[in-house]
Amino acid sequence: MSTKFGILKEDIPHDKLVDSDGDLHFYISKNIFEPVFFRGSTSRWLTSFGEQFKDDTKVYALDNTQQGIYTIKDCKELIDGK
Repeated sequence: MSTKFGILKEDIPHDKLVDSDGDLHFYISKNIFEPVFFRGSTSRWLTSFGEQFKDDTKVYALDNTQQGIYTIKDCKELIDGK
């Protein structure tokens, strides 16, 4: 299942953005995120700076569910095949 992931551009507490499953609430605007990663048949970075963030930087699924990807480290591991 392909999904675009983004990092938060605004200073908003994480628990105000997501539900109990870790998915964004339906009413949260996607405009507060910078897309950085795409998960699909060929997963890839959407920006040249995506992989430069700290491993614990949270990422948010912008057009699907989290699918086990919650941080930049998860994105890196998916690309590396771990």
